[in-house]
Amino acid sequence: METHRLPGYGSRAPRPFPWAGAAAATLAACATLAACSADANEFRRVAVGDEAPAYAAPDLAGDTVALADFRGEVVLLNVWATWCAPCRREMPGLQALEDGFRADGLRVVGVSIDARGAERAIRTFVDDLGVTFTILHDPDERVTRAYRTIGVPESFLIGRDGVVAARWIGTFDPTDVSTLARVREALGAAGGEAGVTERRR
Repeated sequence: METHRLPGYGSRAPRPFPWAGAAAATLAACATLAACSADANEFRRVAVGDEAPAYAAPDLAGDTVALADFRGEVVLLNVWATWCAPCRREMPGLQALEDGFRADGLRVVGVSIDARGAERAIRTFVDDLGVTFTILHDPDERVTRAYRTIGVPESFLIGRDGVVAARWIGTFDPTDVSTLARVREALGAAGGEAGVTERRR
């Protein structure tokens, strides 16, 4: 499966993503880091086929949740922020995806990288959109370093074996027929999508 770079990509601040400048700066920074490292692969992006990095963060109740807690299930890890308009557009589809496939073993985990003190804004965001899947708050952006993301939203589909099965850079449609096919393949399930309306491009 391929990594998908999609439109509607947010940045780490509440303003449009500065495509060319930021991309060039990111590539330059990565090149510099790699040059200073004995192992250039240390800074390579997490790609399809890689083992998903270990990760944990507190949920909105303050309890630490680790991806290892979902071992044996398929996880769709979504990195987002309240100020990111494309992230807001993805949320209903992500909720529909978990509702439709949870019985088959899919868990959607959303990681907010909002700043410290934004807990109320995060709660309002998820309440307004009717989000009930697992939400974590990572103001230190440890997920950014672990998964080597460069903006929001970014999403990773992690198989039952802990291997990355798909990666979406930018906005994606969780209810698109191609997304559902990848989820079914990761689950090893033909059905389970009751309540998920397929959207064909």
